[in-house]
Amino acid sequence: MTNIGIVCAMREEVEKITTAFNLTQIDSYLDYPIYQNTHITLIESSIGKVASTLATTTLIDQFNVGKIINIGLAGAIKPIPAGSAYFVQSVTQHDAFIPFDNYQRDMYQSIDCYVPEQSGEMLVLTTGDQFITDNSQIKNGADIVDMEGFGVAYVANRRHIPVTLIKGASDDANNSSEAELFKNLNNAMEQTIVLLKIALN
Repeated sequence: MTNIGIVCAMREEVEKITTAFNLTQIDSYLDYPIYQNTHITLIESSIGKVASTLATTTLIDQFNVGKIINIGLAGAIKPIPAGSAYFVQSVTQHDAFIPFDNYQRDMYQSIDCYVPEQSGEMLVLTTGDQFITDNSQIKNGADIVDMEGFGVAYVANRRHIPVTLIKGASDDANNSSEAELFKNLNNAMEQTIVLLKIALN
């Protein structure tokens, strides 16, 4: 069976997954909480593109995973019910800017994600190192926004490892989104775990 690596940013998200899949924290010299069962290794990355990029690299290098899954919360840009969850079809960065043509292809790329056949509705994700409180700031056509997905997908893509992103809509990325995020966290994570079970089959 393929060893599956899961990258998850927030302790509140991690606790839901470790309980659902009976993952146990292991002793590790790594500077991350690591949880495992017989075929899953989960790393708690912390928030942001840089943190998720380093955590994904660590997961691949240290645990020989053959598939990467990033699971967590996202803000809705388009009308999406809070507490719902979706597989991500592709992911971009919304806060990247560089005027040099030679580097734009890398920074502005859209990375396609692996989606299981029983996927249901799929969304387009965009990632940035900003907590979005006004969704009119995002003008690239994405459906949802987070702070980790592109970093995870970028590393997996460069390492030629399949990557699946699962996002639960916790808020509508407006000026009350901080309060809404934690209010809707439980429902959103319950739905992401339903999709995670599909992805693990």
